[in-house]
Amino acid sequence: MTHPTPSPHPSDTAEHVGGGRRCLGILAVIVAAAVCIRAAIGIGLDGRVHFPDSHDYIAVARNILAGKGPIVTETSRAKRAPGYGYFLAAIFAAAGDAGAAEGDAASEIDAPLLPVRLIQALMGGALCVGVYLIGSRLFGPAAGLAAAALAAFDPFLAYFSGLILTEVPFALLMVAGFACLLRTEGGSVGYSVAAGVCMGAAALVRLSVFPMLPSTAVVWAVLQWRKPGSLRTAAIVAAVSVLVLVPWAIRNQRQTGEFTFATLSGGMSLYEGVYPGADGGPAIDKIDWPAELDGMGEAEKDAALYDAAVGFILDDPLRILRLAAVKLVRFWSIFPNFSEYRRPLVMAVSAAWMIPVMVLTAAGLVMQRRRLRTAGVLLVPAVWFSALHSIFVGSIRYRAPVMPLLVIFAGAAAARIMMAAHGRGK
Repeated sequence: MTHPTPSPHPSDTAEHVGGGRRCLGILAVIVAAAVCIRAAIGIGLDGRVHFPDSHDYIAVARNILAGKGPIVTETSRAKRAPGYGYFLAAIFAAAGDAGAAEGDAASEIDAPLLPVRLIQALMGGALCVGVYLIGSRLFGPAAGLAAAALAAFDPFLAYFSGLILTEVPFALLMVAGFACLLRTEGGSVGYSVAAGVCMGAAALVRLSVFPMLPSTAVVWAVLQWRKPGSLRTAAIVAAVSVLVLVPWAIRNQRQTGEFTFATLSGGMSLYEGVYPGADGGPAIDKIDWPAELDGMGEAEKDAALYDAAVGFILDDPLRILRLAAVKLVRFWSIFPNFSEYRRPLVMAVSAAWMIPVMVLTAAGLVMQRRRLRTAGVLLVPAVWFSALHSIFVGSIRYRAPVMPLLVIFAGAAAARIMMAAHGRGK
């Protein structure tokens, strides 16, 4: 005789609903804190553009508005990925910034920065929601809330939200992509497509991530190989993410004669990372660039710098290995690398966040090792960017976007420790 499944007791249902509401309430507080912190930083910063990259992004945005497309200058037509330039262009247009005047737009720095900073502050709040969704799906609501809180108080991403740099939009798109990927268990085509779109869009913001996209799909297929639909999911994610980039590659062919999914500044970046005077940090303004570059086209110059950089690597591979170690230390440093940021208060805040997060992340990886068949895919960006920036320039800036995925493991450990402490206190 078949017995009917007992209905949940009303008190159990009420407790579940109440717990869900408490989680949402706590999450709302975390998101509000994240947005307020970032908005305060954005409002407190002056109107200067602090990074050379920022000048380029502003130039791209204004040239888009002027109908010239995502170019920095007429001779630098594929120097920067287009995604962030279009993001800025939309904000500038809404703020009444009409676009570049005739001539070099890169010198124009009187852009409407505050609207950008405030929108990036809101994106920082959305990032915390994405971290919560991933953390709660993998390790439970308490872990999701702890991870969201760690992301909210990340001092590096909070500061970068006030700068005209790609870190915050890129991190948000990456988190959204992984959140969708984790919902493809069972072979959901819709979430597979969404994951591919988000990851492709992230690559359009920072094209150095492009080779990581198929790697992520392969890792997912390997981790999930026993589950139905895993290979289909991996294929869809990889294909869609590449398809998102095809228009950019076609545009590059038409504009520069080079069909490439990347930019034409990779040679310069590699040269910066390995030239004989390289110390592991940024050096664009310190390098005496080869005189033969004068008069070369953009694609030709990029290829020449790649060839020269490869020559430096082959000439002294031991020096490159030593440099790689220096760059990894810079990448994972608990303190800012630039001397202007190595003030006592800044260093204290940096260490007070970074040390506990790294300890908790390591603890979370150990505690949740049985779930790495699913959660292990979150480690791909950390591994990829560590390897990439042991070759190119090493900087905390390039680490910042991978931290929202790592704090999910830290949140899992923090939640486990808090629950254990709560149990002992009873």
